[in-house]
Amino acid sequence: MKESEIRPADIFKRYLELSAADAERHFKNDERVSIPCVACGSKDLSPEFRKLGFSYSTCNNCRTLFQTPRPSVDAFEGFYRDSISSRYWAETFFPAVAEARREKIFKPRVERLAALCAERGLIPRSLVDVGAGYGIFLEEWRRILPETSLLAIEPSVNLAQTCRGHGFDVVQDIVENVTGYENSSDLVVCFEVLEHAYDPVALIKSLARLAKPGGYVFVSTLGVDGFDIQTLWDRSDSISPPHHINFLSIPGFEAAFARAGLVDVGITTPGKLDVDIVRNAFRRDAAVLKDSRFAKFIVEDDERGALFQTFLASHQMSSHVWVLARKPG
Repeated sequence: MKESEIRPADIFKRYLELSAADAERHFKNDERVSIPCVACGSKDLSPEFRKLGFSYSTCNNCRTLFQTPRPSVDAFEGFYRDSISSRYWAETFFPAVAEARREKIFKPRVERLAALCAERGLIPRSLVDVGAGYGIFLEEWRRILPETSLLAIEPSVNLAQTCRGHGFDVVQDIVENVTGYENSSDLVVCFEVLEHAYDPVALIKSLARLAKPGGYVFVSTLGVDGFDIQTLWDRSDSISPPHHINFLSIPGFEAAFARAGLVDVGITTPGKLDVDIVRNAFRRDAAVLKDSRFAKFIVEDDERGALFQTFLASHQMSSHVWVLARKPG
């Protein structure tokens, strides 16, 4: 898989431009408050950089990178409700790559997650997808495991309607507000949401609330330990406020899920794009690797890069992180 297949340069560039404009429009005058580490709760922090008016710090306890001082939760809610970049992602960006992502991301995702569940002796009879979007994951899950009872939780009016059109039961709301489904599901999944969350631990707790005692919570998100983020750092397009504000480390994920009351936390990094992302950034601007002879050595040879990507994925060093944890009981 190549970055260009799921994130074409022209429309992704436009998305980043709109995000930068939204950062100015929605947060210019909002009051900000310093917060402790969003993963482990430590107040021992080191400032790192400022990007689009948003400051990021590293936790000296667990190495998590996160945005602080943080604007109010009301400001973020208004941003996601009214921002041009969010609308562009939902109405232009994602539809343009939906089928490519189905083949490259969603089908392999379903197969891998089903295999992970099987390794733990879990055959989900019920599954909740939080932030279901266009419902592609649920479609692909239904294709291989048609007996599973499926529920979509999706706050967007248009996306919720799309999921209903595919025949899924839908709760149109943010997961924190959802009631009536407590302790109801064998498996609760949430893809690419944690990096956006105002309070990641609170989000994980909300996911866990929906799981049955003994059931599982699954999250995929971005992690700071990945090769592309560690190499590009503040020049990484993945660090894109106001959308992406949390980049937990491997110890940070362990701490956050433990604080949310979950156990048997398993963390993998099955990413495929770290090397390609760094290679593409280098091709656009050679200066991004001016102090990294090793990174240039890796990205300048395709075979070497492919082997290194395999190494990253198998050693918890990709920025694409999967976490599967169990709710006690």
